Amino acid sequence: MADAQPGPDGAGSPRPGSFAAFLYSACEVLAVFGGIVLLVVTAFTVISVVGRTGFDSPVLGDQEIVEIGCAVALFSFMPYCQMRAANVVVEFFTAKFPAPARAALDAIMNAVFSVCIVIVTWRLGVGGIAAFEGGDTTMFLRMSQWWGYLAAFVACIAWSLACLYSVFRSAAQIRSGKASG
Repeated sequence: MADAQPGPDGAGSPRPGSFAAFLYSACEVLAVFGGIVLLVVTAFTVISVVGRTGFDSPVLGDQEIVEIGCAVALFSFMPYCQMRAANVVVEFFTAKFPAPARAALDAIMNAVFSVCIVIVTWRLGVGGIAAFEGGDTTMFLRMSQWWGYLAAFVACIAWSLACLYSVFRSAAQIRSGKASG
């Protein structure tokens, strides 16, 4: 692909000013956001555990906060992972394949994975709309659940775009005769 140039991570560095560079930057911002959410969840968990063990006073709804926060953090990390081509790859059988064959397998895998993530994104959107319309709330804190869906949905849109970019990146590797990794 014209947007990617081979980089040290094998994924290619997006050309500055391209859509890929914008997407890469957006995915980095989402990953930092996910890290901040995870730090807040961790601090909240520590406060809850200290309250529970030291003062016999747990934080009400701590599990609800951890569930939603970890889901949002996870979805926020995945687009960056996809853009970096940092997914776990088992190359036991394919390591000795020629580079064009590995690139073709990567393209097929990326296309199938893209379809799966687009479906997950779609269903997150449907679930979020249903949670909003139904006024769904958490059991203890009575927080609206739709905002957790919304945060995960936004991250999943970025993940879908990153997956689709990966398909194009794999196609470029096929044309160049090179495989990532």
